Amino acid sequence: MPPIQAAGRLPIIGFYVLYFSVTGIVLPFLPAYLKSLALSVTQVGLLLCLSPLLALGAPHFWAHLADRTGRPNRVLTVLAIGMCAGFSPLLFVDRFPTLVLTFAAYAFFASSITPLVDSLALQHVARTGGSYAHLRLFGSLGFVLSSTLFGLLVDSVGRATVLVPLALLATLALWSLTLQEPGVPTQSTLHPLSGLRLLADRDLRWLLAASALHWIACAPYHGTFSIFVGSLGLRPSVVGLSAGLGVAAELGVMLLYPRVAERISPRHLLALAFVVSALRWAGLSQATSAPVIAALSSLHGMTFGAFYVSAIAFVARRVPPHLRSSGQGLFAAVTFGVGGLVGYASAGAGYDWLGGHRLFAVASVLELASTALVLRITPQESVRPA
Repeated sequence: MPPIQAAGRLPIIGFYVLYFSVTGIVLPFLPAYLKSLALSVTQVGLLLCLSPLLALGAPHFWAHLADRTGRPNRVLTVLAIGMCAGFSPLLFVDRFPTLVLTFAAYAFFASSITPLVDSLALQHVARTGGSYAHLRLFGSLGFVLSSTLFGLLVDSVGRATVLVPLALLATLALWSLTLQEPGVPTQSTLHPLSGLRLLADRDLRWLLAASALHWIACAPYHGTFSIFVGSLGLRPSVVGLSAGLGVAAELGVMLLYPRVAERISPRHLLALAFVVSALRWAGLSQATSAPVIAALSSLHGMTFGAFYVSAIAFVARRVPPHLRSSGQGLFAAVTFGVGGLVGYASAGAGYDWLGGHRLFAVASVLELASTALVLRITPQESVRPA
């Protein structure tokens, strides 16, 4: 690899590792920490809804700023600093109203990180070659290491669930200063609603609808999995090991994706990901033992890995280069905003009403509906490996 290309990759790789190391702790363990503060599962679900609620608008705002200035790297620095400042009050707040304010402040910045760093990675690949999937897999590596190690090192979910991510966020803010400018012309005349005009693409609309419904189906896992595991009398290590095994499978999928993408269309790969996810949630609707739960986690490679890289590649192909950040922001707003908002709200209330096993059964049915939607994409459409 040429030295210049390697130097350009390292800041992006480091950012992915650090950001998803934070996510590897916050996503699986923070719901159980919030439950330990004497909150109901419904209240936990409402707090988790704040991130997708802010994702309805925040990614569009920050992505437009990145496209307009041509400096997504510096916008990412602002977001990283804001995440750190927004997360820090969790060290001392424990009441639901103040937790709402804290989560809202954190989510305003955190909900926009992935579309912007993905855009920066795609721009780097467009200039120097290589594969987006092979850059993004370092994020999965950070997730699997932090989630597995944290689950093994703690006996119970306590203040370490806040302290460790906060230290990683501070490191992320400093590392973001190493991100280089993408080297694309500044689009200073972009209209603030330019990104929304992308919705004129029919196939893009079907993709967004399918991905949002898929994310709704994933919400019981993302929002209640650690609570579900605890209700079965299993240790926190089961959460960490399951998450670690799942993201290890995700790593494998991302390594293989450039080869697979040459042989299978995105609509078929996405449909396969959704069908496998339906089987995964159906399995969890019956699972009661740690080995079965861990084994089902290996299907996460399809649930997230295959879904995410093929969807990102599809969006990148359908969006003009000068609107790349806006296109990724639109994907994040619809998938993680609309899908996450509906998913987390219904998962929290659904867990209190149905219990964990029945909730996962509902998720399995939703995945089949996602499959039907994604198959509405034009069959001839193909996406080059990214």
